[in-house]
Amino acid sequence: MRVRKTRYKKMELEEQSVQKFSYRCPYCDQPVSYNQCNLKAGENEIQCFSCKKTYIKVVEPSLSEGGPRGCRH
Repeated sequence: MRVRKTRYKKMELEEQSVQKFSYRCPYCDQPVSYNQCNLKAGENEIQCFSCKKTYIKVVEPSLSEGGPRGCRH
């Protein structure tokens, strides 16, 4: 009987962003684009272009910046 040994390559983690719905202002519910904002990891103050109210957008650090690596139970 032969036993086949399989070598597993070290898996590389890839970060993927999946978004199906546009971001919306929590006050006026208008679509908001963060393309013009320079978002950084942590809390970011954002002013809505429609209603001019300011809210906080929290961004988690990416995997390359030492962010979370998945669920930990």
